[in-house]
Amino acid sequence: MKKFLFGVREFAWMVADEIADWLYPYRNQLTPEEKFEVRVKDPMSGEMWMIEELIQQMNQKVDKLQDDMMWMKDKIAEHEQKLSFKVKKRSQSPSVSGKVKM
Repeated sequence: MKKFLFGVREFAWMVADEIADWLYPYRNQLTPEEKFEVRVKDPMSGEMWMIEELIQQMNQKVDKLQDDMMWMKDKIAEHEQKLSFKVKKRSQSPSVSGKVKM
């Protein structure tokens, strides 16, 4: 008896779902997976791109820029290390008379 009632309830939910789809046609909206299949036109070149391809290209550009920034940061640190010099602090200050003691 419980299986029969469960089957009736399941059938009623299926009918209600179909009626809701019929009344509120959300079938025309794209699913998240289908949104990546949409083509986009590049305004500068006029080429057609898939959104997923465009996202991958942007990620590759960002990765390359990050790599270049890290390389440049290392080079700057290397040059700063080569160019750094130490100023020796004098233990005695020069006298007022103009004679410097070392």
